[in-house]
Amino acid sequence: YSVRLADFATAVLSAIIAVLALHGLTLDRREKQRLANELEAARTMQQLLLPVSAGGSDKFQSEAVYSPALEVGGDFHWSRVDREGALIVVTGDVSGKGLKAAMLVSVAVGILRNEKYRSPAAILGAMNDCLTGHTDGGFVTCCCARFDVDGTVTLANAGNPRPYSAGREVETDDSLPLGVVADAVYADTVIVCDALTFVSDGVIEAANSKGELFGFERTGVISTQPAKAIAEAAKAW
Repeated sequence: YSVRLADFATAVLSAIIAVLALHGLTLDRREKQRLANELEAARTMQQLLLPVSAGGSDKFQSEAVYSPALEVGGDFHWSRVDREGALIVVTGDVSGKGLKAAMLVSVAVGILRNEKYRSPAAILGAMNDCLTGHTDGGFVTCCCARFDVDGTVTLANAGNPRPYSAGREVETDDSLPLGVVADAVYADTVIVCDALTFVSDGVIEAANSKGELFGFERTGVISTQPAKAIAEAAKAW
């Protein structure tokens, strides 16, 4: 039985290529698993940082749905009841997606955990001071509201979608997103209403198979529905 040198060389080369390909696939699988583990860790951390519910008290009823499109999201919400019995609600969105956005969310929520101002404009100002220079070229849009027991609501907005009341956008004195300019000034707007609905751009910018956005008008129509129904409507679209 004879073997040609060319055939032998081809067989050896094929074996080497197969081994290298298998080695590459193994490394690729390990890298994907490492990234998946990191994202899972970030998702777990994000769930621990964000409140389980929308908060509230015996004076207020509130609800929230948080459903990130990926393993981790750049949106966040936070609420607390202050010493005067007012409910303070903050909703926001970090530029970008994935792990980097999740890390910036954790920074924003950490600031809110230690922030004791009552004025929404002052809260946004304090967040802006802490975030400026630490966003790595990104920014954070944010809307803050204080619901007082007398029925008034004080709002301040930093580039976030405006909240809805009775199916219409509430006029707010909008300012630059957080983390863009140091010493940015934010203003309070006082209104009277029975309920407010806050949404992220994930609802407004939800796109169907034709590329059509859900849009502001449709969001206004469904804004009086429960939070879960709004989220499901955006997903269905």
